[in-house]
Amino acid sequence: MPKIKRPAKGWWRPEKYKKIFRKGPKVESSEKGLPPCPSCGEWSMQRDGIRNELFCGICGAVL
Repeated sequence: MPKIKRPAKGWWRPEKYKKIFRKGPKVESSEKGLPPCPSCGEWSMQRDGIRNELFCGICGAVL
């Protein structure tokens, strides 16, 4: 077998294999980029476009 030098950026891996080793909880947020609710801790924060404020869809807390 010929010796092959490892590439500087690493070996190419298909995208589907990267999702197997994903760290952290698999929780779908209601809107991308919003933090979890500070009172109940759920990832259910939503943005009100008319009043321009954040609210929780489960407990109703307003930020």
